[in-house]
Amino acid sequence: MKTIVLVDSSKVVQYKRVGKTILNCLEHFGIWYEIIDLNWAGISYEEIHNNVSVIILGQEGISSSISDTDFSLILKSVENGTGLVIFDGYLNKYSEKFLKTIGIENFSSKKTQTVSLEKNWITEISPDVVYLKRDTLHYCPSVKSDWDIFMKNEQGNGCGFFRKYGKGKIIFWTTLPSIFLDEYLGHTEGLDGVFFRSIIWTSKKPFITKTMPPFVTGRIDDASGSGSPVSKYPETVNGLKYLDILNKYKFIPNIGLFIDDLKEEDDKKIREKHYDGLAEFSPHAFSDPENKNEFPIYLKHSGEEFSDSELKENFEKVDIKFGKIGINISKTLNAHFGEVGLKTFPFLKERGVKYFMNSIRVGKRWDDPLSKIWEIKPYNKPFFSLGYIPEDEYFFNVEASPPKIDISASALDSESPDFDFLYGCTTFWNENKKVEVEKAAKRGIFKIQRGLENGFFGSLSTHEQRISNVPILQFENIISSISNEINKMSVIFKSYDFISQYAESRANYTIDKIEITNKISIVLKGENKVEQLLYLFTETNGLPKTSFLKVPTFQKQIILNFSI
Repeated sequence: MKTIVLVDSSKVVQYKRVGKTILNCLEHFGIWYEIIDLNWAGISYEEIHNNVSVIILGQEGISSSISDTDFSLILKSVENGTGLVIFDGYLNKYSEKFLKTIGIENFSSKKTQTVSLEKNWITEISPDVVYLKRDTLHYCPSVKSDWDIFMKNEQGNGCGFFRKYGKGKIIFWTTLPSIFLDEYLGHTEGLDGVFFRSIIWTSKKPFITKTMPPFVTGRIDDASGSGSPVSKYPETVNGLKYLDILNKYKFIPNIGLFIDDLKEEDDKKIREKHYDGLAEFSPHAFSDPENKNEFPIYLKHSGEEFSDSELKENFEKVDIKFGKIGINISKTLNAHFGEVGLKTFPFLKERGVKYFMNSIRVGKRWDDPLSKIWEIKPYNKPFFSLGYIPEDEYFFNVEASPPKIDISASALDSESPDFDFLYGCTTFWNENKKVEVEKAAKRGIFKIQRGLENGFFGSLSTHEQRISNVPILQFENIISSISNEINKMSVIFKSYDFISQYAESRANYTIDKIEITNKISIVLKGENKVEQLLYLFTETNGLPKTSFLKVPTFQKQIILNFSI
């Protein structure tokens, strides 16, 4: 069962935009779709209904390219069970006949800078309020009682509606597709979960997607253990005791080590956790007592590359330390400040490193304005990226971290590590006069939920210096509160390396065909090296239900058959 997207390439500007607003998101969420270009082809009932699960109108102004006859065919398909999702909210361009038929009559245009989400299945994993970057045009219609509201503007007027229509369903966003352009809001900023669930809710079931499963992991940077120069509560960090708490609540974190700071008791704990599969360890930097990347491994903090001889010496020190501990470096590199020089690539390959967790572009220092500009899938946003890096496509970046957790604040201040869930919640750097357990838990929950709703993964990320400023019992209270909330979402706890390898493998195959008769038949093409999970959406009492279909490893092509 495929998704049909209607476009019109004769409208050049709008056609180019649909790739940035709609198609890139469909591809990221792993939705199998086909395009019908109205510039070259008309609509037949068979091609928008047979083996079709949902129809999407997402190009700006696409309605002016659809005749009343074609709209009648679309609605006939919906009456017979196909879903219809409309992201093109230009109500003034739709025919009066079509709008009246679906129960929309009078409307007015307005502007808003915030939208609030009414809680239902479509919005339940998304924030209550989404703050736009600028005033955004939308339409507020009068609708018949058949419609329910899932989204409102700041005045409380509806700008997102859903309803049943015959055997099918319709969702109508009366905002404009440009809301998914970065100058207005953009992807990964609070509405991607609503975008995805709009499609799932309307779709004819069963419906299958290649979306990332709800994996959750952890990441701890700047780990000195017993050698911490800033520890206020040694009992929390000596011997990396906080790891026991994270493991108790199923987190398998990647720990970025300041390798020169570690003591023997830390080495012992690191070795135990490594071989028990309860943590992964990466050389973060040699040390950094002043937090200015004074003793880096991969790139000088000025942005200058190390010489080959300097890199050889740096990596020999790393080899000696990890050899002494008796473990391998994690496959996913956790570099201090994310500063990784291009000249390190051969050294990393020799040591089995294939993945980065970088929120900045490699080869750049953290505060270089160009470091945040990176052409990487799916949206050219390093903070949310799952893709091969353009500098060397051997390496694959795996990152899911909102640059701001305090989403009500204004512009991103790159000097403030608001992506750290403990930022502003401890006495470290005088960020707070006390430990705020509830605030820290809320920030951690938000961080994980944002990664999951965006179709990436949940990553609980912080720095050990902040953990060292939290009494161990309070740290457990924070982690247990986070765990209690996210476990309501049926998450799957995995290590960062597992998620990295899964994500890369997922990127290397595509859905070529799905047919549903008395069974589900799926054709996949490409290569898969890690067992995958396809989402299978069915429906019970009008609401989608989720399960998974397993995909074994394969090369070139595989045909899978599942009973219904």
